[in-house]
Amino acid sequence: MIHLDFDWDVSSDGIVLDPALDIDKLGWHGGDYFKLVNINGQAQLVKVDAVEMFFQGRAVNKER
Repeated sequence: MIHLDFDWDVSSDGIVLDPALDIDKLGWHGGDYFKLVNINGQAQLVKVDAVEMFFQGRAVNKER
């Protein structure tokens, strides 16, 4: 899915998403974790599965 015409505030502290982006449609929720990976030379943010978070001993979706 390609999203065009969104404004993103990107800094060394993080990324602020455009308010028009409906994260509910993406299945994202407060407390979700993402990791930065490099796949074939392209940086991507990949959602960390709740099972992986559990095995790492981290709280899973505390804000839900």
